[in-house]
Amino acid sequence: MGVVRYSLPSLPRLLLLLLLCSTPGLATCPEADQIHCGGSSRCTRIRYICDGDNDCGDNSDEASSLCDVWRNGECERNSARCTRNGRADCITISHYCTVDDPPCEGSLDMRLCQMLSDGKISPLNNIVLTTTTPSPTTPATTIPSIHMTGEINTEEFETRLTSTISHPECPQLYTKVGEHCISVFFIGNMTWPESLAFCKAIGGDLMSLSSDLTIFSTILQHLSSHQVTADFWVGGRYINDSMGWTWLDEKPMTMGSPYWAVRHQDDCSTRSLYLSEMNQTMVANQGVCYNYKQAPTTPLTGHCVAITYEHYYYLSDQDCFAKKSPMCIKPGGVDPEQAL
Repeated sequence: MGVVRYSLPSLPRLLLLLLLCSTPGLATCPEADQIHCGGSSRCTRIRYICDGDNDCGDNSDEASSLCDVWRNGECERNSARCTRNGRADCITISHYCTVDDPPCEGSLDMRLCQMLSDGKISPLNNIVLTTTTPSPTTPATTIPSIHMTGEINTEEFETRLTSTISHPECPQLYTKVGEHCISVFFIGNMTWPESLAFCKAIGGDLMSLSSDLTIFSTILQHLSSHQVTADFWVGGRYINDSMGWTWLDEKPMTMGSPYWAVRHQDDCSTRSLYLSEMNQTMVANQGVCYNYKQAPTTPLTGHCVAITYEHYYYLSDQDCFAKKSPMCIKPGGVDPEQAL
């Protein structure tokens, strides 16, 4: 049987073209102290954020989720407490985010710094902390940049396509996994932010396990039974030290087994046990030195969560701008009435 180049079905292909063309690039605001509003190309001054006035017209500058972290109990609005060089001062959030050598230490939610760097007011749940600086020749973008796998056996492709993005009880681009409609989009690779945009464009969201942890084992079985070997982005990310790892709905992610992958490291380390009844920490197993650590590691490998073939599809922290396939879930589960 020959190997041929494949083409996507007409509707999926149309959706991908829409994704690639639907989000125009933002023009730069005319003044340095301005930022783009959330729902339009209008600009407002950064100091007007959360001042009680709807300066943007779409209320994006006064969204409660944004203002809850923009304001704080330590400094006045638009400011945050910065600790550096042995002293603590209230400085503007813009200055807090750009000062370096050394940078500020404090309780500011770093998603605000990412928002200012991106130049656009955004819902906090959509903001991803970068772990690497994109190459100047390939700037970061919110438009999904989808790399399609090159060549594949025709019969194999059709079989996998049926089991990953097609099912009579689910909408287009989704398949039935347990009682859920999930898009296992193995034929495209994109960054974590692009994956989030892609899932929303097809009426879903990046896969989260906060509401139904039992689906995790069902997904593992599905990937194994259909011989899928791609790596997938899911809807978990690291926000800051106080909130830690959360799903897109900001529910905390469960750490440890049986969800997170184990990584081998060249240098071994001991492990500790905390005895709550004695309020005491002790070394485990007489100080045996282990060469394996469970993700997420310290320092972090990345701020976004993926399930990868290398780690047998257990969760691991990854660079948000690495290219992986999106795994999307359709809210509400399987509904034959909504199937297209």
